[in-house]
Amino acid sequence: MKVSECMTTDTSVCVAESSCAAAGEIMRRSQSGFMPVVDSLKNKRVVGVVTDRDLMLHLVRQPPARHIPVKTCMTKAPTLIAADADLEEAIRVMKRAAVPQLPVVDDGVLVGVLSLLDIALAVRRQWAYVGPNVTDNHVTEIIEAIAVARAAAQNGHALLRKPKTVKRKVRSL
Repeated sequence: MKVSECMTTDTSVCVAESSCAAAGEIMRRSQSGFMPVVDSLKNKRVVGVVTDRDLMLHLVRQPPARHIPVKTCMTKAPTLIAADADLEEAIRVMKRAAVPQLPVVDDGVLVGVLSLLDIALAVRRQWAYVGPNVTDNHVTEIIEAIAVARAAAQNGHALLRKPKTVKRKVRSL
C-alpha cells in the first residue's frame, strides 16, 4: 500500500510569516493540532511544521500571539515522506523520527499529511486481505517511539533526527 492511498489530502497550511494567532485559528477551524508550514500558498514547498503544542509552549513565554510569526516556534526542515513511498516505509520513518504525522510531498510539493489515524484506518481496511500487511502493532510501535522520545527530551537527552524525504521502500518489515 502506498502513502498516497491513505493520506489526508485536504490539509490546512500556513506560511512562516503567519502569526501564531492565525495559525492557531486555522488549527481550531480544521480541528487539527498539526499543520505544515509552506514557503508560499502557491508553491507549497514545506519549510517546517507547527503543532498546537509548539504554539502553546512558545506563547506561554512570549505573548501576544498576533505579533509572533510561526517561524519562531515551528520545526524547521521536518521529516517528509514521498507520496509514492510504501506505507511500511512511512511507518519506519515515523518510528525513527518519533512523530505522529508526516507531511507528504510529490516532487517537493505538499500533497497531504499522513497521520497515525490514517495508518490505523489503513490497518482496519487491510485486515480483510491476505499477505504482508500493516498491523495494529505498527501503530503501537510508533506511539511507543514517540513516548520514548518525549521522555528522553524531558530528561534532557536530545534525540538526533536527520530530516529527509523518503522516496523508496528500502526493506520489508
